[in-house]
Amino acid sequence: MGKGSIETLKTGFRARVYAGKDPITGRQVYLIGEVHRTRAAADKDRLRFLDQADAESIPETGATLSVLLDRWMQTVDHELSTQETTAGYIRRTIRPALGDFTLRKLQHRVDLLDRLYTHLRRCNVLCDGRPYVEHQAAEGHECEAAKCRPHQCKPMAPSTIRRIHAIISSALGYAVAWGWIERNPAEYAHPPKLERRRARPPEAEQVARLLNLAFEVDLEMAIFLWLATTTGARRGELVALRWTAVNLDRAFVDIAHNYVVRDGQRRLKGTKTDTERRLSLDDLTVQMLRDFRQQRETGVAPGGLTLAADAFLFSADPTCGRPWHPDHFTHLYRDLATTIGIDEPLKNLRHFNATQLLAAGVDLRTTAGRLGHGDGGATTLKVYASWTRPVDQLAAENLSRDLMRLRKGSAGNPAHSLPARALCRVSKPINEVLGGGTASTYLEIADALDLARQTGRLEPGDLVPTITELAEYFGVARSTVQRALAALAGQGVVARSGGRWRCKEVRFRASDNP
Repeated sequence: MGKGSIETLKTGFRARVYAGKDPITGRQVYLIGEVHRTRAAADKDRLRFLDQADAESIPETGATLSVLLDRWMQTVDHELSTQETTAGYIRRTIRPALGDFTLRKLQHRVDLLDRLYTHLRRCNVLCDGRPYVEHQAAEGHECEAAKCRPHQCKPMAPSTIRRIHAIISSALGYAVAWGWIERNPAEYAHPPKLERRRARPPEAEQVARLLNLAFEVDLEMAIFLWLATTTGARRGELVALRWTAVNLDRAFVDIAHNYVVRDGQRRLKGTKTDTERRLSLDDLTVQMLRDFRQQRETGVAPGGLTLAADAFLFSADPTCGRPWHPDHFTHLYRDLATTIGIDEPLKNLRHFNATQLLAAGVDLRTTAGRLGHGDGGATTLKVYASWTRPVDQLAAENLSRDLMRLRKGSAGNPAHSLPARALCRVSKPINEVLGGGTASTYLEIADALDLARQTGRLEPGDLVPTITELAEYFGVARSTVQRALAALAGQGVVARSGGRWRCKEVRFRASDNP
């Protein structure tokens, strides 16, 4: 095996090492590193590639985690955005921390994984806790001009640490399947627990102001935000939307693609869950889209142009043959949102959509389907649907009303009645119970409560006003109220239940005899 070489490029230096022939295709394999500003950094890649090339012949004994990660990245089928994100975590965190460990040793060192996760909870870079300067340029620079700053430890988010753990675990799982190691140490590691994400949708008034401002500033941006709010579609799904997917006559739109731009690559791919969905459109949205298309066609007509056959809804190209970069709308949204004091990101319009649909009584399955959630609504409830006070209050009132109706319906049918505790009523307002009566002695208070029972203001099962409420209402001592309730309890009018007094059904009392 050769020693490899360092290529000198216009932008820096890059390592290149011959690694033999691929046993499947027979093609010559070269390991090529990233472009570095210094030759020394590229030489580190060269040495690592040499170790990797040597390990190719006997990977089960000589492979390091770096070798495994390179082979795993070549094998696993990642989407473009996932591949770029994963490569970033490997380059910045996993390889510097654990890349030089041989798999044979690492499989028995669960503690190393736990130590890595513990450190990342303290600092998102691999520092040793001592102060140092984060240089923003290569060797031989002026720190003040390059804006170099002292390092400050910042904890890494638990979700990010778990993402790193998932990468390590998946790669080591492949190593087990390939026979390189016998056990996957990541299965025994302890990444941090995830905190439950809570949706923070903007307020309805804020969304209205945002849309009004957008229609004043930029019609294209306004239509984008309107569709994001009314359909709940993702940013990339809206950018990928073509006019051929919009049926204005039948009032629906087909969401089938997602547009992503990663590392200079532009690609139309399937939706996040690889499922297509057809969303109904309301009459107002249909009319807005008609006007928007007409404006597009009118705008290019003077130049003798027409919209492309597969034109995109949102495009900087006059014929709409190429979609906007998704970040274009993110930046425009941030400018508009900042103007009116909205802190939530663009994606939180999906939270707003889910919350409004559920609050309006749309069933969970339909809401999840419109948002493109493929787990039957679990994500919709856990992440996107925000709790709303008015709907919660309505639910409480409906439940109480239904229970009262059920209780009355089962009163004449004991065989099918529910347990008394499940049918207990809530307290009625004290003015409604006593009807404005007055009393100053415990006997008068007892008579006032008994009168409320006889006139139906207190029914069997109803809660009696609390001792504090009765004392304040009549202007007497609490002990006076307690004597009144004790007297009623002796007559079988009230009884203690769960720390409160409740009205009982009185079938016969000696004082009722003529």
